[in-house]
Amino acid sequence: MAIYSYTFSPTGTSAKILKGILAGIIDNIDVESVYSDLTKSGIDRKSFSSDDLMIVSAPVYGGKIAPLVKQRLEGISGDGTKCIVVAVYGNRAFEKAVNDLAGWLTERGFIVCGAAAFIGEHSYSTDTTPIAKGRPTQQDLSEARAFGTAIAARLHDGTLREIDTTHLEDEESPAEFLKNFRNFVMEYQRQQTESPKRYLPEIDATRCDQCGVCTDVCPTGAISPDTLEVDPSKCIKCCACVKCCPNSARTLFTTFALPLSQNFSTPKSPRWLI
Repeated sequence: MAIYSYTFSPTGTSAKILKGILAGIIDNIDVESVYSDLTKSGIDRKSFSSDDLMIVSAPVYGGKIAPLVKQRLEGISGDGTKCIVVAVYGNRAFEKAVNDLAGWLTERGFIVCGAAAFIGEHSYSTDTTPIAKGRPTQQDLSEARAFGTAIAARLHDGTLREIDTTHLEDEESPAEFLKNFRNFVMEYQRQQTESPKRYLPEIDATRCDQCGVCTDVCPTGAISPDTLEVDPSKCIKCCACVKCCPNSARTLFTTFALPLSQNFSTPKSPRWLI
């Protein structure tokens, strides 16, 4: 048996959670483990057997699993292969992200036997508009390891079975905060209809020393290595370039940051199902 784990993790949070889960598994059973990062490219392996286990960890963007995850895994197929799906979200809601990824994998011959939703620092989080700042915490990573330990126990005794991912429920935010955010989104959509605007990461030339880190970390190749300008057709606003810049030369202004920070500041807890 082998465990194949995949993560799409532009800012590193999904990778941290996945590694925590793997640690919980590997510390408890002797199994071959193959780890792959989908952030910059897809995978070579396309088919998996019924003896394998696959784990996919990815961020949630706007209530959905990052679309690039499916692109990077395009063409994969399972043969009754067990899999675990893990969504990492910025403390607002994971919505249907887990179910969407689970359904997509099921269509390709995988059997979903575990699911989880963990919290990672939101891409739009800043010092002035903190959104799940510093997540995942050490406690989050301990929860990830505990999830891995539970998976290992099921693998050991042969009881890892298919689950219904719709039973993985999010924590409800206070009704007032949900209403505030819905009102904001409706007004935003109205304004975008009347006067569309595209917000992109901007660069402060006085801080930038052209080190090239932003170009290297961009998962879509949206940043020109020559001009450092951002291609709006490629940018997914993951904010990897913002969070990884050693000189804080990159920023992204978005009208979503403040309402997210104001209405979803209460820390949520990881949820998992197996």
